[in-house]
Amino acid sequence: MQDYDQTAPSRPPDGALKNRIPEGFSIAQLIPGLDNTILFVVIALVIIIIPAALYLKKTRDVRASEEGRARRQRLNYQPSVKPITVAAPPHLSRPVRRPRPVTPPVPGLDLLENCQDLQQSLCALAGKYSLDSFTIATSDGLVFASSGSSTAQEDAAGFCRNPDGSEPEGMTLFSMNHKGSELTGIIRSEGIITGETKKGIENDTKDILNRWI
Repeated sequence: MQDYDQTAPSRPPDGALKNRIPEGFSIAQLIPGLDNTILFVVIALVIIIIPAALYLKKTRDVRASEEGRARRQRLNYQPSVKPITVAAPPHLSRPVRRPRPVTPPVPGLDLLENCQDLQQSLCALAGKYSLDSFTIATSDGLVFASSGSSTAQEDAAGFCRNPDGSEPEGMTLFSMNHKGSELTGIIRSEGIITGETKKGIENDTKDILNRWI
């Protein structure tokens, strides 16, 4: 005879518990109110998740809109235009240029014998008529001869031709021909050059050129 503890609960045979649960019976039916709890949890999650997702989407859209607006403002930035008040320059009275009185030519001044070259003769001519400078220019704007003025090249280039006969202030021009070359005499003088003085300068210039050239 085998010994065993009669007080220990006997283990039901395999499949006995399964046979006790009717077919089609769920675990949720064993816990009262489990179906309602799950339903409430699902509904609560839906209520929480959907507004949260919508809020996050709206927040991202607002942030993107603000960033785009700030970017456009940086690109479209234009400094404000500030009016500038320009002060009128003070009125300066232009000094009135008073021409020097006509100085008569020095009589008997030799322009040939006591001179060693063409330039010395032209310097003597300028001294005879109290001229600031005297330049002879070719028709293409080159210096043919000069009394030694620093503006000789500028005068020759600017006044070698004078088709309209106009003369700038302080200057007197005349044309002449020497051995087939068209030349222009350019006189700079602060004094008034009368027609008689101009004719005398022209005649003396011809004598000088015939002597040296």
